[in-house]
Amino acid sequence: MLLDDLLARRLIVLSGKGGVGKSVVGAALALAARARGKRVLLVEVDAPLEASRLFGGPPSRGRATEARPGLFTVNLDAAAVMDEYVRHMVKVDLLARRILASPVYHRFFAAAPGLRELMVLGKIMVLEESRARLPRRPAWDLIVVDAPATGHGLAFLKVPLAASRAIPVGPVGHNARRILKLVRDPARTAVVVVAVPEEMAVVEAVQFHGLLADELGIAPAAVVLNGCHERRFSDEEEAEILRLIGSGREGELGGGVPLPAALRAARRQIRRSRLTRFYQRRLRRRLPGPLVSLPFLVRDGIGVGDLETLAERLEAA
Repeated sequence: MLLDDLLARRLIVLSGKGGVGKSVVGAALALAARARGKRVLLVEVDAPLEASRLFGGPPSRGRATEARPGLFTVNLDAAAVMDEYVRHMVKVDLLARRILASPVYHRFFAAAPGLRELMVLGKIMVLEESRARLPRRPAWDLIVVDAPATGHGLAFLKVPLAASRAIPVGPVGHNARRILKLVRDPARTAVVVVAVPEEMAVVEAVQFHGLLADELGIAPAAVVLNGCHERRFSDEEEAEILRLIGSGREGELGGGVPLPAALRAARRQIRRSRLTRFYQRRLRRRLPGPLVSLPFLVRDGIGVGDLETLAERLEAA
């Protein structure tokens, strides 16, 4: 089963076009892992709205915060992670405070290419390697990372490769090589591509999938097609709905629902489910590996019950 394969790793990185629901998929995946008894950390990067709200939990404020029993969330701010790194490297508190207060330091952090991404990935590596004091076991059984959208996501994952080549010596170069080893290790890390059944999202998913393999040597573990409109009618029912629409039939259904309105809603569902199946076939033809489809949830807002529904689908995949 797909979940068995994913949960055999310690780090799962999700990426996809903006707006495909990576945060929701990540939260559902974290719930599915928690249901199997794992201690899970869901990591976001500079998220304006944190996933903790989906569980009814408080904002993390940069620290791992328990949103549900056994499920923690943290939102990593790159500037705060960089400040933490400076304090770790500069052991003298007075000197560290002077560096952090320096305008030169802030200009350097703002201008240095890839530094923000490298610091965040370094923090994720530290979290993956962290151990509980007693007993000496990993602090987290699984870390799920809601990575930046695909346009920035590839650059996010390529930064340690570029840094390891550009900085051959010193702690930054050493850590870049350690990070690169972690993200490339298929026994420890899985990359999951998230899309929705729409043209641009599917195109970006296919491109991202190929670039990961070509430029980083990473084969994504799976593709999740989120927001799928599932088929609700048989072939015969679809044909009858379309016939009734063409006939201009009037009337009402039970509850006073106008027949034309119900038929229009049914036609939209038919079109969307056909479009979903079209993109499912396209992704299966174009990409190797498993494809998981998650249903479109007709809700004003996503709640814990909806996440549990998605978690069950992931469990059954």
